[in-house]
Amino acid sequence: MSKRRLAVPGAAVAALTLAALLLPATGAHAAPPADSCTQNWSVSSGEGYANGKWCNNNTKVVGTVHDTKADGRCPYVRGNLSNGGRVDSDWAGGKGKSRAITLYAPSGTHFTSVTMRSIGC
Repeated sequence: MSKRRLAVPGAAVAALTLAALLLPATGAHAAPPADSCTQNWSVSSGEGYANGKWCNNNTKVVGTVHDTKADGRCPYVRGNLSNGGRVDSDWAGGKGKSRAITLYAPSGTHFTSVTMRSIGC
């Protein structure tokens, strides 16, 4: 029995190499879609203020909360949900401190409003 060799022309090798380079790597993921942030919001209280944007059809709230008073109280943002629930942000602690916040509504709900709250800190 004779052994045969498979001959691959040089152009075919080059095409296969190029195709391998252009294909995404196994397990590669597409970048997440960009947020669609449409309206600004702002709230304040005696302890501080917060401002930010409503995003993704009001299913995400982004912003910053600021503490403006040295009173032992730390302000935070409460996102009120369409189902009567709520989601609280982290708080900003100490006069002059700020904290970036991001709130996510659970699946099937959206935010209807945000309010300013405070906690002893």
